[in-house]
Amino acid sequence: MKRKFILLFCTLLPFFTFSQQYEKNTKGVVVIKGEFNSSVKVNKGTMYLYELKGNDEYILDSANVESRAFVFSKRSLQTGIYRLTFNNSTNALDIVVNSQEIDLIDIKLSNYKIKKGYNVTGSVENKIKKSYDIKEASIQQKLKLVRKSSKSRDEKLSEMRALNNELYDFGVALHEQNPGTYFGMILSHMQSQSTYISHLYFNDIDFADECIVRSALLPTRIQTYFQNHSNWPNNKYGFHDAIDMVMQYAVVNDEVAEFCMYNMLDGFYNTGQTDRKNNPIWQDLCNYIMDEYIFGEGCGDDIEPSQLLQERASHFKNLQLGSVPPNFNANDINGKNINLQKTCASNKYTVLMFWASHCQHCMAELPGFANWYNSYGKNDIEMIAVSLDGNKKNWESAINNNDFNWTNICQFKVYKSPICLDFKIKKTPTMFVFNNKMEIVAKPRSTHQLKTFLMSNK
Repeated sequence: MKRKFILLFCTLLPFFTFSQQYEKNTKGVVVIKGEFNSSVKVNKGTMYLYELKGNDEYILDSANVESRAFVFSKRSLQTGIYRLTFNNSTNALDIVVNSQEIDLIDIKLSNYKIKKGYNVTGSVENKIKKSYDIKEASIQQKLKLVRKSSKSRDEKLSEMRALNNELYDFGVALHEQNPGTYFGMILSHMQSQSTYISHLYFNDIDFADECIVRSALLPTRIQTYFQNHSNWPNNKYGFHDAIDMVMQYAVVNDEVAEFCMYNMLDGFYNTGQTDRKNNPIWQDLCNYIMDEYIFGEGCGDDIEPSQLLQERASHFKNLQLGSVPPNFNANDINGKNINLQKTCASNKYTVLMFWASHCQHCMAELPGFANWYNSYGKNDIEMIAVSLDGNKKNWESAINNNDFNWTNICQFKVYKSPICLDFKIKKTPTMFVFNNKMEIVAKPRSTHQLKTFLMSNK
């Protein structure tokens, strides 16, 4: 009996060792494989593997699904969240990769919609994540009902705060039940222990750990910090001070610092794109991050921003008024190749509009604008409408039924279409107006503003 106990203890010792302490900056060679069970109708397809960094994803590999199974090439991966997609970007499943736990990630799939039926064999990390995802989906549904309710603003905020705290407490409980896991560590830090004390807010996060960028931790915490401590608009430079505070912590690690710079830049740009008041503060903050940190010397000698980060940041500069954005070539609905630069050179003004047939705001505005454009707007004006539709039939029906007699393009990849990515589209409709040099001369927020600009600048 004593011998059996010793053998059992030795067998379980590696698990207990793993489960007691999370090791930062871990990286190791792993193999990711999977298989659909016999009940799923899968003949063939392609599985894609993405690395997630905050809200962005970067493709790493692809694997054919043959005889229901797939396997990715062996590769070295840093601990974090990675994404699998099957055949299209919406059929996705996020998993935790931690080579300290297991180096063979074996995924059993029981549903064509891979997130709806899966199990990662022998992985505590993914067991935790699956439990959290179920709870999070339930909380999100409740939050949606609260937002739609007729309760007062204060009542809504109180209920939403309680629900978010419930989710956080659930994550902390998972961490305490499974000490030493990466995902548990992330969940336990999603709220600060010093939420309302500015100079202590980030003290619980280890910014030297590159693995944290492969999660939602930093975007969530940074956004909450801005909300609680920017004191804007009472403090004109509140956001600037908040940016500086984040960077004071982030400079301890190059990758983490670059992640924070780009995350804040992207966040302020997107806020500016969706702000109905079109407040110039958001563009000012983008310029501050670029001029002070990415292209300037705000980090001192601690961080030398990479050329890749500077190239990514330059894309934001290229979308400002007076700048020249990326050119593109794409076939329109009739198969004709459209080159943005050549189109601009041939017209006084060229309008580039991003829309979708399922966008209620678009379909409320565009038919009326199309009537004006078809009657009065074509002289020296060319309009290119890039759709974010994923369904060709719906796209074509919307065009034909509403006389959208302008140049129509659709790449059927929704927000991930190449043109949408180049122009950083986050909402529809979004409009740009170019002169004959392809310089951005206007960024109207509505078709009314667009029509006013075109009529005033004939």
